[in-house]
Amino acid sequence: MYVALGGPKGYETVTVREDVYDPATGGKSTTIVRKVGKLSDLLAEDPDFMARLKEEVRLETLALKEAEKPILLPLGVGPIEEPSDATPTFSFGHAVVDRLWELLALDVFFEKHCTRKNADSLIRAVRYLVSHRCIAPDSIRSSALGQKGHAGVTPLALEVLYTVLDVLSEHKDALVAHLGKQFRKKTKRKRDIACYDVTTYSFESTKWGELRLFGFSKEHKNNEVQVVMGLLIDNNGIPIDYEIFPGNTMEQHTLRDSVGRLRALYGLGEITVVADRGMNGGDNLLFLTGNGYHFVVSYTLKRSRAEFKEAVLGSEVPWQVEHYSRETGELEYASKVLGQKVTARVELTEEELEQAKQERRRLKMRGRTPKYRTLEIDAAVHVTYSKKRADRDFAGRMRVLDRLAKKLENPATIRAAIRKGGNQYLQIDLDGQDFTIDEGRVAEAARYDGYYAVVTDRLDLTTEQAMEIYRGQWKIEESFRVLKTDLRARPVFVWTDEHIKGHFVMCYLALTLVRYLQYLMDEAGWDPVLSAEEIMGALRRPQVVVQGESPRLVATPINVSQEYLDIAGLLQMKQLRQNMTVTQFRSATKLDLNKNLL
Repeated sequence: MYVALGGPKGYETVTVREDVYDPATGGKSTTIVRKVGKLSDLLAEDPDFMARLKEEVRLETLALKEAEKPILLPLGVGPIEEPSDATPTFSFGHAVVDRLWELLALDVFFEKHCTRKNADSLIRAVRYLVSHRCIAPDSIRSSALGQKGHAGVTPLALEVLYTVLDVLSEHKDALVAHLGKQFRKKTKRKRDIACYDVTTYSFESTKWGELRLFGFSKEHKNNEVQVVMGLLIDNNGIPIDYEIFPGNTMEQHTLRDSVGRLRALYGLGEITVVADRGMNGGDNLLFLTGNGYHFVVSYTLKRSRAEFKEAVLGSEVPWQVEHYSRETGELEYASKVLGQKVTARVELTEEELEQAKQERRRLKMRGRTPKYRTLEIDAAVHVTYSKKRADRDFAGRMRVLDRLAKKLENPATIRAAIRKGGNQYLQIDLDGQDFTIDEGRVAEAARYDGYYAVVTDRLDLTTEQAMEIYRGQWKIEESFRVLKTDLRARPVFVWTDEHIKGHFVMCYLALTLVRYLQYLMDEAGWDPVLSAEEIMGALRRPQVVVQGESPRLVATPINVSQEYLDIAGLLQMKQLRQNMTVTQFRSATKLDLNKNLL
């Protein structure tokens, strides 16, 4: 490269150019690397500008020539007799996790909050364990064994890795708040919507503690202790916050604690909480409205009052929107809105209870003074009918009935099914010996095929708007699946309460990183966005082979998939090369192989 002048005298422009050899013609072609500016203006600011620019271009040219030099690689030819004779190979997919870590300023967070004596080692340990969770999740003990195989990782003692759980547990609230600030700045987070759901995580044990208790298991593991998690996510599917509850906590009782910090995390006064039917108890809805929240919650038609069912299924309240098939004339979609009163019991305050007692004495009323009063919330129930949903409901019920018919051939399997919760279509005679399919229940269930409903206190919403808000609930269901299946948050292999809490902070952080990466993919127009499983697979495979002798070491990336390259490009990481110096590899990945080769 060289500095060149162009244009008429007095109006010269400065450019940096490069002559490129064309093997096809045998000649040279000149390209402009960059335009610097007008010469007179540049000299007016700095009389020595040209001399300084020429020196910079000279040094830049030398650096490029050095980088493009062929690498001479002395290869060993002798037998492998010692481990040092083998070609060292290291995984480096965690470079992507490190990049996400950097983008979310997590290094800054832990440097600020981790003030223990061995803070530097603990911070490295946190990053290593979270990266391992994002790529190949395993127990801490197993993760410790694999440290030497990770590029740029200096192995840490097992006790340091276990201490990470204490650190994460200690700073959980501050970490959640930090991530909230980052996502408010870096994503299109709608701060007036939050989705909520509950799940359970089992332990490979029956030994109970303050958190580890027997309870209703959503995993149908009734012989193991568990904990309960309440998780909040935003409109992008990125986690907002979570809480861990003792294993015997009813899911309806988790909502209040979990949403209590929403206002502080969001910095807003008005938030709509989205939840499934397990949360639609009157007391929960009253809590939300009484504390300035709104709600959009799934509504179960089968369990509603008879008059409400009639209003949905009958013709007295007309459908507001109807679409019919042009080919068959069948109803494909319909919707209606019904007014509803949500009732809830509220415990009287001591002052209210005393007033009630005095009033009853004045009126000479007998019996105990009621401790509760009933309140009502004005709400709207948005009901939709879909032919596609009706077909899906019918097919699902037929699969259940087919399985039940096969079980009827073996009474022992029927009794086992009853012990695990029974079956809604099963009819049992008085002596408990004969089992048949209850055709009445089957017919009753068929009445609701295709119908779906949500209830909300936001009376300003259309049916389409209410359903669109509720559809975000599938993202939280998927998040639970990712946590349990891909990130292997369960079974849990630690036992103390602090370590249990730390384990879930680590899993939550890993989920957050995966979800943020998926958000970036979606914003960049990826179609489809990679699943968590695909992301983890892409990060699990890349390795770097290190050959030669110091200082002429050669780093050769292998097993690099297109998905990894696409992810690295999305995160603006430097490009890998087929053969690199250790320095070049460190520049591209921020991983120092010298730590592995000491």
